[in-house]
Amino acid sequence: MSLIVDEARLLDLRSGRTVWELDPEAPAQATIAPTGAIQTDIVIIGAGITGAFLADRFSRQGRDVVIVDRHAPQDASTSASTELLQWEIDAPMLELEQLYGFDVAAGVYRRSVLAVREIAAIAASLPECGFALRDTVFLSGDALDAADLREEQRIRDTAGIHGAFLDQTALVARFGFVRDAALVYGGSAQANPVKLARALMDRAVAPGVRIVSPALATNYDCGVDGVAVELETGAVIAGKTLLLANGYEMPPFVPGARHTIASTWAAATRPQADPSVFWENRALVWEASDVYAYMRVSGDGRIIIGGGDEAITDAAKRDALTPAKIAMLQETLRGFVPRADTTLDAAWTGFFGETDDGLPMIGAVPGHPNCYAAFGYGGNGITFSAMAAEILATLVAGGSDLAADWFAVDR
Repeated sequence: MSLIVDEARLLDLRSGRTVWELDPEAPAQATIAPTGAIQTDIVIIGAGITGAFLADRFSRQGRDVVIVDRHAPQDASTSASTELLQWEIDAPMLELEQLYGFDVAAGVYRRSVLAVREIAAIAASLPECGFALRDTVFLSGDALDAADLREEQRIRDTAGIHGAFLDQTALVARFGFVRDAALVYGGSAQANPVKLARALMDRAVAPGVRIVSPALATNYDCGVDGVAVELETGAVIAGKTLLLANGYEMPPFVPGARHTIASTWAAATRPQADPSVFWENRALVWEASDVYAYMRVSGDGRIIIGGGDEAITDAAKRDALTPAKIAMLQETLRGFVPRADTTLDAAWTGFFGETDDGLPMIGAVPGHPNCYAAFGYGGNGITFSAMAAEILATLVAGGSDLAADWFAVDR
């Protein structure tokens, strides 16, 4: 089955200067030229954080892996991530219960909690990548009020996931944030996304994983006997299994009824001279609002704030809004942390993908043998990326994973 990629769907993924570009990084992995015929076992499309988790997982199994990306490794959406490694996903458990029932809602959240623990174990085996465990503070907003948060806490308790409800007085006393209420939970984390992806990819490359970049895949052929990926240069990569991990440049043959692209903005202050401005335990902060903001503190003491999402898919329109959006984020930061130095060292914008139910798209691509998708969308996409590596490793080996039903590409 021959499948042609619509190049018009390729996106100008980000612009501006990200916080991860402030410090010099070690060179990315060596790549090979997109020429000739290349034979392998596993073909991965995408050399970002999802591709890195997949490459690391399959290379540790002893599989021969070739990665293809039109960007340099870790240079596209991964470098624009703010790396909040939350197990709490964009859809509250209340919403998932209404959509799919309690058992699925609880299963998704429990699996997400385990995924962050697995990332912690992986990070501990890698060179330093800014990984740190963090609590989360989930603030009430126009999407969930104080009563809704109490109900969210109740259903999480029923699922065996326990945290604290703070009313307005307790919230102000502990964190200084002025909202009607908040939920506080442990077990989330943060990291430097570029360092994490690079460390994973370095470990995968060491035993022989090859990266073909820059290289644009223009034709896919998926059959019961194997897969073949043709590049713009005419080179062909043949293998047994195809794993699609190219983020928001999702090929058009992947069912996308639940998926949309939006624009988001983020900024990072210069390192705060006065550490007393930070809130309790430097927790990850996000809010239950339709137009939300979120914050975290980097390892070098910068406050990273993001949000202001818009349903914009045109890069020029997105970029034109950047000055106003960054000014809005600075003003939001002043409201959260009045004593913070809001002078910025970095500001950027980019596209991100989301689904209407807040769940990723992970599993077999219907109608295309030996082809699997690993698209970890939403505010905690990297948590889903790690989860995808485990799920797809099981599926490719012929096993089953209940999460593949929850996250089915064609659900």
